[in-house]
Order: sequence, then C-alpha cells, then structure tokens
Amino acid sequence: MCIAIPGKVIEIYPYEALVDFGKVQKRVSTHLIDDIKINDYILVHAGYGVVKIDEQEALDTLEVFKMLCSDL
Repeated sequence: MCIAIPGKVIEIYPYEALVDFGKVQKRVSTHLIDDIKINDYILVHAGYGVVKIDEQEALDTLEVFKMLCSDL
C-alpha cells in the first residue's frame, strides 16, 4: 500500500519546494507538478510532490491522520 501525505508549500526552488507537514519541513521534488505556488497544498509520496490538492481536502485528510494516530 502506498500513501501520500498532504503538505503546504512554503518555499520554491528550481524543481523543488520546501513543504510544511506540521512538525516537519522537507524539501521535495516538484518535477511532476505544474505551476506550483507558495501556499499551495500538494500530496507528497517518497520525496516527490505528485499533485496539487484543494486546501480543504488537505486539511480534512490531515485531520483523519491525526485521528488515526491518536488511536495507536
């Protein structure tokens, strides 16, 4: 099973972006995403941004992850 994590783009570099995942910030590849901007939300899998997503969808997904983790 593969999982992609939503994060918020906070800095942009050539072919990379610094993405905020809450407690962690990581530089990820943006080769697969066109027209990325600061404050966009993207799904990241294995160090690669794969698609832009709506802010509400990102926040809803992060909330589900928080609920799942709190049950462990």
